[in-house]
Amino acid sequence: MEKNKKKEGLLEKITAILVFYTIGVLLGIIFYSLKALRRIKVVNRKNFPHNYGNLIVVSNHPSLLEPILLPCLFFREYIFHPLKLSPWSTPDKKKYYDRWYWFWLRPRAIPIDRNDTRGGIKAFFLMKKVLNAGGILILFPEGGRTYKGKKFFRSQSGRRIRFFQDGVGQLVLRTNCRVLPLWVEGTDKVIPNSNDRFYVLPRFWDSEITIRIGKTMSFDGVSDRKEIVQKIMMALLELADEEE
Repeated sequence: MEKNKKKEGLLEKITAILVFYTIGVLLGIIFYSLKALRRIKVVNRKNFPHNYGNLIVVSNHPSLLEPILLPCLFFREYIFHPLKLSPWSTPDKKKYYDRWYWFWLRPRAIPIDRNDTRGGIKAFFLMKKVLNAGGILILFPEGGRTYKGKKFFRSQSGRRIRFFQDGVGQLVLRTNCRVLPLWVEGTDKVIPNSNDRFYVLPRFWDSEITIRIGKTMSFDGVSDRKEIVQKIMMALLELADEEE
């Protein structure tokens, strides 16, 4: 009986990974097709750290599109090192992870339940485990989309982010990982933030998406998580203000 359950569980995992891989390849093809059509622009591509694990990718979160869009930057790693270097996502548990139509995301997702302290601690240790094993983690430390915030940290040009949660600083301290800052613009026009209307199709014809890649940061010798968080926020807003 136990052997049958183990076989069924293994079969489910293999099926999930195959589905995840197939959809991931499809999303990567769509991403680079949109890039070729100049609907997506990637700035500072030379800064991108290929084939490097133990990495947290930190981005602003203007819309619902970034969690699907940003993993596509790792398309090369996804193709050649799918088990080790395809990035892990951190979706909201109730809104996304638990919904049946996101089943393909689950093999590479660590769900976050903002209303469950114990669940949050469990998620933190799973993220720590991924990083210590040389994995890649994509985080949006604003704790939700930017427009939902009440207090903001602003750049010199007026671009804004919500104040980051301390968890990203704690992860850096516990894993000694590097951090890659990304700044995203235009996604909130492709999938507008609205409580009154549901947009079925992304409006790529309305706006060009820009993804700016910053320089990878390391925090050797820094022992204060709040200092780490502050430096990441500053780096992100400086990246936002960079001229092309």
